[in-house]
Amino acid sequence: MKTKSPVTHDYTLRYWGHDYVFEPVEEGYRGRMMGWGRGIKEDDFLILENGDKTTRYRVCSIKYYFDPKDMWAASVEFAPREESE
Repeated sequence: MKTKSPVTHDYTLRYWGHDYVFEPVEEGYRGRMMGWGRGIKEDDFLILENGDKTTRYRVCSIKYYFDPKDMWAASVEFAPREESE
């Protein structure tokens, strides 16, 4: 069975229906998030604002809520980008 490649979701532009709250854990190496948006799955990446730069996190687990259907809770871990990215 072929697994799909991870998708990168850019959350640096925040707007209604595409936003998040981030709670850092372990000095930011991990985090807990609540957010809105569809299509995120485990092992995907999220690009988040970090001052005037950005930071990438890998989604370790994600659970979508029943109402509203685009609301989710996720655990994430810091996933620095390679130099070529």
